[in-house]
Amino acid sequence: MKFEDYYKEFCQVFGHPLWIIPMMMIGLVLMIEVLHTNEHYDRENGDAHGYCGRQEWVKKLQDEYY
Repeated sequence: MKFEDYYKEFCQVFGHPLWIIPMMMIGLVLMIEVLHTNEHYDRENGDAHGYCGRQEWVKKLQDEYY
């Protein structure tokens, strides 16, 4: 096979929506997990989940609505 034939087959496989869409979804989930894990390491007490709830303006909003 010539290089051109390999290239055409490569484009057919990796350019197909049934391959691209799941790979994009996997990439998005991986990016979210990496960012989430980094937030656990970067916070002074490691509480990435409760960080927003400790902010004063969030507490005021919660008091207004609840």
